[in-house]
Amino acid sequence: MPSKYSGLLYGISATPLRSTSRHTTRKGHTRMTTTPLTLIEKPPHGTLAWLMNRHRDHLGRCTLGASDAPALLNASPFTSRADLYHSKSTTPQVSETTAVMQVGNILEGALVTELGKRLGIEMHTPHTMYRRDRFTVTLDAIDVGTDTTPAVIGEVKTTRRHRISDISDVPNDYLWQCWAQMLVLDRPVYLIVLDRDLMISHYEIPRNDQALDTLRSESEKFCHAVDMRDEQHLATLIDEMSAEQITDLMRPQAKSVEIDAEQYQWVRELADARDLKRQAEQLEQAAKDSIARFMLDAEIATHGGTKVLTWKEQAGRETVDVARLRAEHPDLVAEFTKQGSPSRVMRLSNTKGNN
Repeated sequence: MPSKYSGLLYGISATPLRSTSRHTTRKGHTRMTTTPLTLIEKPPHGTLAWLMNRHRDHLGRCTLGASDAPALLNASPFTSRADLYHSKSTTPQVSETTAVMQVGNILEGALVTELGKRLGIEMHTPHTMYRRDRFTVTLDAIDVGTDTTPAVIGEVKTTRRHRISDISDVPNDYLWQCWAQMLVLDRPVYLIVLDRDLMISHYEIPRNDQALDTLRSESEKFCHAVDMRDEQHLATLIDEMSAEQITDLMRPQAKSVEIDAEQYQWVRELADARDLKRQAEQLEQAAKDSIARFMLDAEIATHGGTKVLTWKEQAGRETVDVARLRAEHPDLVAEFTKQGSPSRVMRLSNTKGNN
């Protein structure tokens, strides 16, 4: 479903627009720079310290990274505005590097160098984070000189999803991320992409004052709602949230809620799903028992000469004798014991097939 902000993207052509003056504005739009730019020493990328800089500012207020901009405007193919609200309302978690992320990290340096060659300047990745208004951004590349006053911003992308041959092919989420960087530093942003055809192209991202104003106003409204734990704003997002996200955001109260017929149908769906799951587990166990009776000590089963199943021995799992460890080394257990987050369990009552 198109975002309500999709109209801001119309009119982008293959001909790049030059960035307007730092101190000029177009009629009907506010000034580009509204608060002083703050420079922050960048912790190692992906660490908890790095995540916290993108999570809260020095006053403890919600702040967004440039990569959060697409989700803020519901333009991300991966993350919704509701997902973003949840992540900004809970403690950041360090995630493992995926294979796709690892490939991007390996290629980033080469693409930064290539972008510099194409622009005729030397570029590098700064060791600085930049904060203005509600955004705290990390940049892939800037011109070599001083990290405090870059003249040019470079954004690097590698993608297996898109074929990009001109500026009109640049995905909306890339545009919003680049505009967020432009909002913070008020500098031209160049995008370099290694696309799914292994073609490298680069583009100057057109300046869009309406998009910049939208980012400024929406980020302030969104982050203020996070800071204030605004229940009305949360109510507009609740239909997009999972049970796990709602558990993280709302502590249970000793009260009941009367549900209507449509809502009760979801209770029936849950009961039916649990019945089906139980039946599937029973069927799986019966099938495994029957197969074991005719395979006996054989490792491979074939049908018509084609292998259809294997039943091989695996090494036993290594486990820790927690009871003994707790009895003999209670201080050590206490030191390394981590308390998990509270959880909520749904149990059916007065429903056929309840569980």
